[in-house]
Amino acid sequence: MDSMQIEYKDRYPHQPPPLPEYDVSPSLKKLALVMIGAMLINFLVAGALALGMRILQTDVSILKFDWMPQNVLFYALLTAHGQVMFFGVVSLNTMWFGYYATSKWGRKPLLGMKWAKISFWIMESAVILILISGLSGFGAGWYNLMPLTFMPGRPLLSWGPLASATFLTADVLVGISLTIFCIIIITTILKGKIPIGSQKFGARHDEQEYSSEKSKNESEEKPDLEHTHMENLPAGVRWVSLLGISSWFPKKWREVTPAVPIILVGAFVTAIVQLIGNPGLFLQLAQGFMSISNPTTATNWLLTKDAWWFFAHPIVYFPLLLFLSAWYFFGSRAGDESIRYNKWNYRTWPFYAMFSVLVFSHHVFMDMPNPVWLQMVAQTASLGIVFPSALTIFTFLMFMWRSKVVWNITSRFFIAGILGWAFGGFNGAEFGLWGADIYQHNTMAMPSHIHLILLMGPLLMAFGVIYAILPDLCKKHMSKTLGEIHFWMTLFGGFGFAILFNIIGAEGAIRREAVMPGPFDWAMPLLLFFALCVGIAQLIFVYNFAKTMRRKTTEEEIKEYEVLHKNPMGNSFTSAGGSSLINKND
Repeated sequence: MDSMQIEYKDRYPHQPPPLPEYDVSPSLKKLALVMIGAMLINFLVAGALALGMRILQTDVSILKFDWMPQNVLFYALLTAHGQVMFFGVVSLNTMWFGYYATSKWGRKPLLGMKWAKISFWIMESAVILILISGLSGFGAGWYNLMPLTFMPGRPLLSWGPLASATFLTADVLVGISLTIFCIIIITTILKGKIPIGSQKFGARHDEQEYSSEKSKNESEEKPDLEHTHMENLPAGVRWVSLLGISSWFPKKWREVTPAVPIILVGAFVTAIVQLIGNPGLFLQLAQGFMSISNPTTATNWLLTKDAWWFFAHPIVYFPLLLFLSAWYFFGSRAGDESIRYNKWNYRTWPFYAMFSVLVFSHHVFMDMPNPVWLQMVAQTASLGIVFPSALTIFTFLMFMWRSKVVWNITSRFFIAGILGWAFGGFNGAEFGLWGADIYQHNTMAMPSHIHLILLMGPLLMAFGVIYAILPDLCKKHMSKTLGEIHFWMTLFGGFGFAILFNIIGAEGAIRREAVMPGPFDWAMPLLLFFALCVGIAQLIFVYNFAKTMRRKTTEEEIKEYEVLHKNPMGNSFTSAGGSSLINKND
């Protein structure tokens, strides 16, 4: 460590010259726009499937089909909705923003742009196959309820081997797409030069000492210290910086250790965690294909289920971690602050990397044949993941406390997403306790948790990012009025049905029921109403996006784009005083 201190000591002046703005390639911008458009289409489809579920439970007669029993239809809708929402919506959000963010803040082109396009089309092919399997009646649940997925029933009453094989093939494509994404992100970040600074560059603009006479005039001239220079770091130094490990070094070592942009840390940890979890999916699918090809083959269903959750819990964090790291950039821009290199912003990431993998085991609390050591790991990891999550929320709140936050639509979507994720995390902490999980695991409290942790968490953050960076992708702003309607209706409907799920779950409503027990009939029309609010909000958002894509760019937008991309401070997403440039045009 002393040698590293000597090597880097003179490379981090107190006030280095800022790097010029970096513009991603036109091909990457086009890919990001295509992926956003596909994600929105998938979202509408998945939302329509969810509305079908709500209509069936409310016993509205418009979905009475003779060609498929109502209970089979419900489970088919449930399965297709969950899988498309997970992979075709929230995971696709991470993919397009991961590609964009790695190039933008890594200040380099992606390694394997062709493969990035391939990963997108593979994922979309998987979404199509999932929907086809749903039309065939496949309904084993989004999480492949073992051994139901691999033991097809009578085709006239449920689904046949072809529907199961179609579904399993779709999930194979999902695993391939995610693996390609992770490899592209990791190799792009690890190879070549990377933008770095020092964690000594601190929490706020006013850390530098200025005389009282000069501070007022010179405060606007202070350089942005997010990126100080590009350097080809040694492998060991690069890894400890990208995993946030260096933030736990003693102060004298930490101040001379290079710190990379925190969005790159989020992208790197996201890719590493998912790449570790993906083999669980392939193991589970291999067991499934063997079972379908030879039903008499003895299959270890407990191992198969454990393998699935080894993949499936990292996929829950896959849509989240990158957008959490993005808030440190977008939030600081909206608040006229400079906080990217504060050590506490980095200290959560080693724990995210570790516990995001280990916490899968709390999904097998109910499987008593699992070994005791796995149950102990499950309980420890379930409590351990609370630490980085709580620390992240605390740093967000401390930043907002004394910053000049501009409550534009991006910052509001981010704050709402952080609150949704936090509320869902409270539920998750309960499910992570063995004693509570026994009573709540199979109730409607679980759908409340998952909708809060994903729909009202990273998906809202992704909306905020789309509103913010669309001018960088296509030189256009989305309508502010339509954006406001989208924001408030999404919050009203999303939090409405998530909270109602939790209420009836606490009263004992069992999940995965096509026909809810009579005592909960009062809640079904309300759930349908809240779901319709969310659906209408997304239709408005899709219209806003499509209208923006089709119209011509105004002269004001062109001038704004040219000014921002000549700005050496790298302030792409805010104007003077921290006001966001998004949604200026209505």
